Amino acid sequence: MVNLGSDLRIIRAQQGDLDSVLEILEEASRWLSSKGLETRWRPSPTFRETIKNNIERGHVYVVKDVEGTVGTITLQWSDNKFWGDLPPDSGYVHKLAIKRSHGGKRLGLRMLQWAEAKARAEGKRYLRLDCPASNKTIRDYYEKAGFVHVRDTEMPGWKASLYQKEL
Repeated sequence: MVNLGSDLRIIRAQQGDLDSVLEILEEASRWLSSKGLETRWRPSPTFRETIKNNIERGHVYVVKDVEGTVGTITLQWSDNKFWGDLPPDSGYVHKLAIKRSHGGKRLGLRMLQWAEAKARAEGKRYLRLDCPASNKTIRDYYEKAGFVHVRDTEMPGWKASLYQKEL
């Protein structure tokens, strides 16, 4: 569907990928924190259980190269928590992260393009996502990738910006 690169492939995560997914998310969280940016991916037993459950539901994907797992993305077909009860016309991206060693290679953008293609193949009209409203850097990143700000919403303990891209 989308060329991630000749040495990269994206596949549905299995339970054996749980620790790799958590390591990537935790590394991204530490990096964001070191830049003074807000992150919601704090290691905890609850967070681990959430990722484990999402893998079981088939929502989590991993990007692998010859050395192992280098990225992760969660793609769901509904998101009542952030978007409410909407028609089933969208894919929802969560927890997009890559290893810092693979930063600067446009891998995150290629992963978003993969999610767009997958959502389009499922007959969806939009690809949607949320991010911390306070993180101007990530908001700019998504806007440059073609996502449009829809609205902000208050969540317990933080404010999220909601974005969508018409497919």
